[in-house]
Amino acid sequence: MGGGHGRPRHSGGTAAGLALGLRLAGLRTRVLGVVVNDTLRLDTPTLTKSARKSLALLRDRGVGLPEAESSPSDVVTEYGWLGTGYAHPTAQGAAALDRARSEAGRALEQTYTAKAFAAFLELDAAGRFGGEPVVLLNTFGPR
Repeated sequence: MGGGHGRPRHSGGTAAGLALGLRLAGLRTRVLGVVVNDTLRLDTPTLTKSARKSLALLRDRGVGLPEAESSPSDVVTEYGWLGTGYAHPTAQGAAALDRARSEAGRALEQTYTAKAFAAFLELDAAGRFGGEPVVLLNTFGPR
């Protein structure tokens, strides 16, 4: 994935694709994308548009899919854990990385998953998930 200024240009495709896949499966699950890239527009409308374009492309290519339409409520973005920018570690991320390692024996990396886990921990502590089940997808980077 190439990008300007020597930075990768990650598109938010994981969040958009996951939201679309869950919708196609008939689930009303919401995807929370933690934005860790300040070089692209990765807000909810942009990711929703990406999911819709993906659905249209699949249908244009003849893939038989159930009726589904991505809506802005399917994917929500959070920006509070970016820090000073893409690939810059944060204190919150470092603390989350240490906690994952010490309490669960899990490895995180600082650019993506440590920041995402930091967001999860803070949002959970603030009651944002309302006691509902939560799955944290650790892609271990831009995969």
